[in-house]
Order: sequence, then structure tokens, then C-alpha cells
Amino acid sequence: MGTKQILIVSNGTTAAQQAFQLLATAPYQLHQAATCEEARIIIKQQRLDAILLGSPPHQHCLPSLEHLQESGNDPAVIALLDANEQERYLDCHKQGALDCLMAPFSVERLVKSIERCLAIKSLEREKRDFISMLSHDLKNPLTAAIGSIDLVREKRLGPLNREQGSYLLSAIESCNEVVAMIDNLLDIHRLEAGKLVFHKAPVNLSELAQQVVAGFRGMIKHAQIQLHLQLEEDLPLLDLDKNKFSRVIANLLANAVKFTPCGGEISVRCYCGVSVDSNVAIMLSVADTGNGIATVELPIIFDRFVQARNQAGRGSGGSGLGLAFCKMVTEAHDGTITADSREGVGSEFTITLPLP
Repeated sequence: MGTKQILIVSNGTTAAQQAFQLLATAPYQLHQAATCEEARIIIKQQRLDAILLGSPPHQHCLPSLEHLQESGNDPAVIALLDANEQERYLDCHKQGALDCLMAPFSVERLVKSIERCLAIKSLEREKRDFISMLSHDLKNPLTAAIGSIDLVREKRLGPLNREQGSYLLSAIESCNEVVAMIDNLLDIHRLEAGKLVFHKAPVNLSELAQQVVAGFRGMIKHAQIQLHLQLEEDLPLLDLDKNKFSRVIANLLANAVKFTPCGGEISVRCYCGVSVDSNVAIMLSVADTGNGIATVELPIIFDRFVQARNQAGRGSGGSGLGLAFCKMVTEAHDGTITADSREGVGSEFTITLPLP
């Protein structure tokens, strides 16, 4: 791995000067800058693992932090405060520091903090590498597999009986479900990192719902479920990212199909209604007659990797990412999503979007 490269930015603080003295014999390669301006020059020339940032009392708690983190490897940042600055401790963490040390501190305390923060950054890099692997090494072969299976299912390579076609359709649906999980995970990761871009344009939500439902008709028919649509026409246009909101509706429909038994019903409604704060809004709801969700689980159903335990459906339990994606995208459009359910009766998910 090599010797860790540590930059200490003094900014005229006693804490940073103390840190430099304590680390003189530590197993690190030290670099020193008197100001953030000098630090930027070093960052452009040297790959850094961590930055110990002296924070003067009359300046922003972490001055120029964004510039200091612009090096390609995103070093761990530890704020160093002079004595008697307890009130600034929480601000350090709020503004991006992985740790905050207040002088005087021992070399053991300093080294322990550095090693812990380096470990955190290492885990973050592994997470990014894993996300990248999902995007390329796993998703692309799945897409190719779907195309190959579909080629056989369409009888281009020879005749099929009904049972064979049914199995191939199930295989395609399972592959598509895994691809959807990957897409949800990638977009949630990008949204949390502030890197998910929304391309909004005026959209009629009823028409969008109609288009998404059309893609599910074959699956719904295959599952022997009755579909009811109640989509108001001539609704006011909403500024939406059409692609991402299509996936929101698709996630809700996929869940409804998964957890609705044969002979059950799914209802999709889009209408002009009134939000909880008594404002006129556009509402979209997807209801099913499945097993429902336990009352105790409703408050956490939109959390990541949460899957209702009592929802026994025709597919696997899923990743618990679909509803989390729905929530994040809806809230990014200034809307809300709620779940209403009764065990043994069914569930209804409702999206409320404010008018422009």
C-alpha cells in the first residue's frame, strides 16, 4: 500500500502545529501548508490520503473544504481545533470532517483518529468499486441474457409449446427484476452523492401512467390478475423527469403484481386531489389485493433494504430498494409518497405531487 501521505494545514492554529510535531516520528509521509491556498498547490501535485485541517476560531469551521477535497482520491479530512472551542465540535462533523480533535491531544489519540478515518475512506472506495462492478460487470451480461432468451421465446430459432414459452417469460421477468434492482441501487447511490441529474419537462402524469401500465399488461395477464384503470384526462402538466418517474410507477406496479395472488385485483388511479396541507395536487395511486403489510412495518417500508416479512408473493422477496428509490425520486420532485395497508386485505401506495 505504501506510506500514507498526510497533509497538515496550519492556518495559524496551535492544534495543527502540535499535530505536525507529534507525527514527526509516525509512519507517515508528512506535508505541511501554512494556508488553504498553499494546500491547493500541494493537492494538485501530490496524491493525499488524509488532510489535518487547522480551523481558526474566527473563520468558517472548515475553510475551503470543497477545494481541499477536489483531489482525485478524496482524502479523509480531520479538523483540528484549538483549546476551549467545544461549541464548534459538532459544526466540524456537519461540514464534512470525518473526525474533529481538540488540542491538546496525544500522539496515540491522533494516530488512532487518522487510522480510523483512513479505514472509513477505504470502505467508501470499496463501495464505489462495488457499485461500478454492478453497473458494468453484472448488468451488461444480464441484458445480453435477456436478449438471447427473448430470441428463443419469439420462436425465431424454432417452435415452442405453451409451457416452454411460459418458462422463458418467467426467466425474462426474473432477469428484468435483477436489472431493476441494480438500476435502483445505482441511482440511490448517485442521488445520495449528489450526482444524479434530473431532466425535467412538462409531463401529463395520467398519460405517463398509461404508457407504463401498457408495458405490464402481458405480465398482469400471465399472472391472472384483473387490472382497473382510473386515469383522469386533461390534468395539469407537471415538471417531471419522465424516465425516472416511469421507473417509480413501474416499481409500484411490479410490487403490486408480485404480491397479488391469482384472481386478485390491481387498481391504478391518477387524479386531481387535495394534499394533506390542503393544497390542490396531482395524485397517483397503485392499490392491490395482496396480503398487505403489517402496521408495525409501514413506517420503515420506504427505507433501503427493507422488505415486508409478511408479503409472500410469486417472486423473490426482492432487495427492498424499489420503494426507497420511489421515495427519493418523489421527494426530489417536491412530492410525497405514502403507504396504506391492511393485513389480508391489500396495500395502496399514493404519490402526491404539488401543482407548479
